[in-house]
Amino acid sequence: MTTVLVVGPSTRLCDLRSFLPENWLVIRRERLGVAPADADIVLLIEPAAGQVSAACLAEPTSAVITVLSPFSDHEDVVRVLDAGADACVRTHSAAIVAAHAEACRRRQLASPWWAQVA
Repeated sequence: MTTVLVVGPSTRLCDLRSFLPENWLVIRRERLGVAPADADIVLLIEPAAGQVSAACLAEPTSAVITVLSPFSDHEDVVRVLDAGADACVRTHSAAIVAAHAEACRRRQLASPWWAQVA
């Protein structure tokens, strides 16, 4: 089972679950908690750079995907990627975010580094 932690407003990506494989678990939090969620993928909605770095430290084996507004500036994309995000998506579409999550999961499973950790 793949676990996806969605951090941010619950109104964003509310239909994400319907675009992911059936055996994936989606956990939602308003903010990144103190206790790790042991998620395979962390989706951060409109994060600050510090939140991205915190997620990378809290969930070191997780793929971190940031979701920004489709109207966000390219500097915002660079900022979250420099902070450690594995991917950045500028969209409101849960289907597009789900596709990126699945791609990140495929890369994790294909990676020799991931195989050593899992």
